Parts: sequence; C-alpha cells; structure tokens
Amino acid sequence: MTHITRRRPRIPADYDIATGEEGMLEWPDVAASLAAAPIFWVATVTPGPAPHLIPIWGAWADDAAFIEGGNTRWRRNLTEGDGATHVGVDHGGLQVMVRGTAAYTEVDSAVRQAIIECYGAKYPYRPEGTEFWRIEPRSVLAWKIDPVEAFSTSPTEFRFEASS
Repeated sequence: MTHITRRRPRIPADYDIATGEEGMLEWPDVAASLAAAPIFWVATVTPGPAPHLIPIWGAWADDAAFIEGGNTRWRRNLTEGDGATHVGVDHGGLQVMVRGTAAYTEVDSAVRQAIIECYGAKYPYRPEGTEFWRIEPRSVLAWKIDPVEAFSTSPTEFRFEASS
C-alpha cells in the first residue's frame, strides 16, 4: 500500500505561485489524466551519460506507470543504469511529470487486467504478456495550463511513500 501526500512544489518565487492550498490539484484528477493520456514521454539516461527521451504508449494502473517494448535504447538504458526514470504527459489541460524508478517485473492478474483495460481505452492494441516495466513514482508534479490563469494556483506535488 502506498501513502500519497500533497504539497506545493518548490518553484522560484518569481513565478508568483500561490502558497496556500486553494487551487491545488486532487490526486484522483491527476491519476485519471495519467490513465487517459495517449502518449507517455519517457526520459532515461544513456551510459554516456546523455538524456534519452521517447514517446511511447503506456498505462497508469496500481499507482504506477507501465510500459513495454523490445530491445530498444530506452530499455537498455534502464537495464544498464539504476532505473531512474521520468514520465511526462500532457492531457486534458494538465501537465504531469512522474519522477520514479523503473523495474522489469511480472504483474499479477488484477494489475494485468487494469493495464489491458487502460490500453484498450486508448489504443487498438492489448498487451499479451505479464511482464512490464513498472515505473514506481517517488513524486508526481502536476499543474493546469488551461486556462492559463490556473498556472499560478494549481502546481501540486504528490509524494509517494510505502505504508507499513
């Protein structure tokens, strides 16, 4: 079980971001945007090290991002590195950045079904396997850009901590 807390992100004062809770985003709305986003922008680091950014289909389920793919540069980056990953989406007027760690894992039947349903709602494709790259978030930053005035009140950071 994961415990999710909400706070204002650290943003330079000259952005004039609100400091109180008014206008902050709610986690269910951000999670719904992640689930509905058709493209996940996944950032990894090459052994060089150099940044590597790709657009890919993905699912949001069980409070994590799930992606799959063959012998690609991003997959080798995750395998050869420490799994540090960022995922960005732009959906429904929300900008969302997931900061986390990726691990190749086999999912149980309930999570697999949630992934298949998420894919099915967006793509003409359903994953067949049970192994995925699971990107476990440490934090998620989100803010509205529509309407533009919401930018000053909506920036919200969600922190993920394992519950004991």
